[in-house]
Amino acid sequence: MVWKFGKHSSSIVTSGKNITLDRFFRYVNVFYFSIGMVAYNSEETKNNWSPKARKWTRILLNCYFFCQVLNLNFVLLSELIYVVLAFASANNFLEATMNLCFIGYVVIGVIKIRHIWYQRSQITQVVAHLQQLHPTSERQQAEYMMAKYLRRYRYVSIFYFSMHLVLIWTYNLYWAVYYLIYDFWLGIRTFKRMLPYYCWTPWDWASNWTYYLMYISQNLAGQSCVSGQLAADMFLCALVTLLVMHFKRLGTQIEQHVAGQLTPEQDIEFLQKCIIYHQRLLLLCEDINQIFGIPLLCNFSSSSFIICFMIFQITIGGSIDNLAMLALFLFCSMVQIFMIGSYAQRLINASEQIGQAVYNHDWFGGELRYRKMLLLIIRRAQKPSYVKATMFLNVSLITVTDLLQLSYKFFALLRTMYVK
Repeated sequence: MVWKFGKHSSSIVTSGKNITLDRFFRYVNVFYFSIGMVAYNSEETKNNWSPKARKWTRILLNCYFFCQVLNLNFVLLSELIYVVLAFASANNFLEATMNLCFIGYVVIGVIKIRHIWYQRSQITQVVAHLQQLHPTSERQQAEYMMAKYLRRYRYVSIFYFSMHLVLIWTYNLYWAVYYLIYDFWLGIRTFKRMLPYYCWTPWDWASNWTYYLMYISQNLAGQSCVSGQLAADMFLCALVTLLVMHFKRLGTQIEQHVAGQLTPEQDIEFLQKCIIYHQRLLLLCEDINQIFGIPLLCNFSSSSFIICFMIFQITIGGSIDNLAMLALFLFCSMVQIFMIGSYAQRLINASEQIGQAVYNHDWFGGELRYRKMLLLIIRRAQKPSYVKATMFLNVSLITVTDLLQLSYKFFALLRTMYVK
């Protein structure tokens, strides 16, 4: 179902391409599929695949997914044990603090993967509701400026996941490239077996073939964690982009309407459709917050500590390669927080403009019933829609500023303790 009301602009130019809703989730589905996960049930899969094919595909993906999660938790546990032992023995303090950055990132990745896994039925309902509101014809999509929203979202997504993939594989392949260049190619020095991330195991992996298994295990775990993080963040941003698009379109339709030119019944019908449309968008916002609230709260709560430990590592010095990778990690963490805060701010601005659009349109020519009904949509628009990290935090660019201030306070405290 697509809401059709109001006048159509004669200047609309169609692009000649029909944009499906799944195109907004293309990168999300790719990264979730890479860890054997399907975030929502697609109508295209139901229509094109036989029941038997869907059954066996689901079984294979579930097996692959549980293997990925098991490996990720094994690597996380080994890193945690390393940090605990390092602090208990007062040795390897710098390595332990570096590991805390990775552990915080992995923990958030595990939470996001687990939470989305258990919210798949609710996510399917949200996608189905968006599908009902999705414009299907080229003209309607041009009126919604869908191509522009999709293009901007794709640019942001490509930059976002490219940057993170460069980060994770720089860490993962550093020691492999080190060996190939210095030992295998140049023969300058004897290679000391190292893993991408510091960990503890009950056996000596450096002196036997288990080193290669550990190396592969950590590489797979790193990619699984990044895939879960990227998919969840891009999924949230895609949903917010669609909501902003609908809010903007609703505001434009209201602002272009001239009350009194049509019959009173037609004006009332137009406004009723606007109120219903607005209510559906508000309910979709609540559903999205229920899905992503807990991961967002954990994300913002831990980001201050992650940023703090990374800045601490950079300021105390070290080798140039470690500093470069830490700087890249810090940049990625900052981009992640800013991207989520930026999309959340767009939702706030778009939802607030509904009340302004109602006030700006030519309402004074409508009859009394019409003007009284305007109060319903104006009252709802007084409270903007937020991306909420549960009930404790409304996400916006102000939240990002507060987070950076908190990170600096933690850094100052840690730096003072280290100096003493």
